[in-house]
Parts: sequence; structure tokens; C-alpha cells
Amino acid sequence: MNLTRALLADNRRLAREQIEQIFEERMTALSAGVEAALAESLANARRDVAEKLNQAVRALRSNHSANWSDSVVTASQGFCGRAAVFVQEGTNLELRSSRNVGGTQPGGVLLKSAAAFASAVESREPVVAMRTKGELSQPVAEWLGGAPERQSYIFPVVARSKVLGLLYADGEGRDVDPNALELLVTVAGAVLEARAQAADTVSDLVNIAGVEREDQDIHLRAQRFARNRVAEIRLYKSDAVKNGRIGRNLYASLKVDIDTVREVFHRDFMLASASMVDYLHLELVRTLANDDPELLGPEYPGPLA
Repeated sequence: MNLTRALLADNRRLAREQIEQIFEERMTALSAGVEAALAESLANARRDVAEKLNQAVRALRSNHSANWSDSVVTASQGFCGRAAVFVQEGTNLELRSSRNVGGTQPGGVLLKSAAAFASAVESREPVVAMRTKGELSQPVAEWLGGAPERQSYIFPVVARSKVLGLLYADGEGRDVDPNALELLVTVAGAVLEARAQAADTVSDLVNIAGVEREDQDIHLRAQRFARNRVAEIRLYKSDAVKNGRIGRNLYASLKVDIDTVREVFHRDFMLASASMVDYLHLELVRTLANDDPELLGPEYPGPLA
């Protein structure tokens, strides 16, 4: 009898172990299948986002008109329910393009009445805001149809250190993908910046056409030198540039860097050509001071003689 019980116990133990083994194998296979499906899903999502961004780049590059906002709004379609692009005109916000928003479009809106837009302009960073009149302004909030309890997103389009426009997005009708939208406005800013640089090059060539032929080469080299060195200052001394703009004294904030490059420009270009223009000063004003010479501050010595 005891032997029989022992054999039964052994059989039950073996059966339990077999069942546990089968269960573990099935769970392992199931887990592997879930992981594979998840990996495939993520890969498909990445490919989808990449393709949509590629389409956006192609659209922006092919649209040579001033109304680039249409391309940005169209490209946002895969990443949010509704979208609109606003630009700053003086102290006002002006609507340039929109998608999936009906009703009477708002006219000029005071920027200071739209806290979220003003914050995006000042910080040059994306802003998440509720769809309230205080955040978006009364005209914009009413145009969007209320819903103050819902979120919206504002992404600045930045090129050459300037906010060229603001992409508004919300999830009316679908989810919002803020990461993709931030990439979209980054791409838009890069395309617009490259276009502006190309226009500057054409303008420079036109200006140089009036210079004596033997001096044209040194003028081109001087322009490239000024543009590259000021771009390096903006890139590698970004905190000092930001503080200088806020304090309206860029020269004091970047004195060593500016004095060093001024010395080289004076030696290599100003003294080398009687017709030379202080392209360095022009680039400091345009790139660092956002076309506002007063941001260089009272200590700035002015153009090179």
C-alpha cells in the first residue's frame, strides 16, 4: 500500500512538473511573440513618422513662396487633429494658415493677451497650455471652440535665432504627437534658415559685383570669415549670447570673443583692401543682435574704420 501511494505521488509530481514545464514554454513563446509584435509595431511607427517628416521636408523645399505656413500645417496632419500657424506682426499675432478649424478666423490678436504664445516667443521652446482665453487670448479661444479643459501645444518655428512663426496644435479628433511636431518645426526652421542663407549669398554676390574685379575674391573671403566666426560664437557661447541679449549688452557679455575676431578681421581684410566693408560688424548685428544694433550695448566700439 505504501509503495502504491509513493508511486502515485511520484506520478502526480512528474505530471505537475510536466505541466509547469509546458506552461513555462508556452509563456516564453508568448512573451517572445509579444516582444516581436511590439518591436515590429514600433519599427512601423518609426517608419511612418520618418516618411511623414520626409514628405514635410520635400513640401517645404519645393514651396518657394513666402507662405511656407501652408506646408507646415499640411505636414502636421499625421501628428495632430487640428493645426494653425500664427506669425508675429509687431505686437500682434496674425493667423497665416489653418487646418480643420471652422468659423470666422480671428484678426490681429495682441500678443500680450495670449500668454502661451508670448511664452513660446520669449523662450523659443514648445509650450503646453490649456485652451483658455487667458492662455490663447479670447479671439483665438473662441475661434477654436472653447473646451478650456483640454490641452493644446504651441511650437515656435525658429531660424537665425528668430521666431518666424508659431505652430498651434491640438488633439481634436485624434491624438497629438508632440515629439513629431517638434521635429517638424525644427525641420521647417532649418529649411527656412538655409533658404535665407542662400538669399544672403545671392545678395552678397550682387553687392560684390560693384567692387573692382581684383578685390572681389577678398570680399567673398571676408564675408565667409565673418559669417562662420559669428556662427561659431552663437553656437559655442550660446549662454553668453542669451544673457547679452537679455541685458542688451552683447559686447560686454562676449568681449573677449568679439575683440579677438575683430582684430583678425581688421588685420586680414580691412588692411588688405581699401574697398573693404566691415562685414563682421554687419554679421554681429544681423546674427547676434537680431538686426537690433542697440543689443550690442553702449560699450561696443562700433564698425571698424
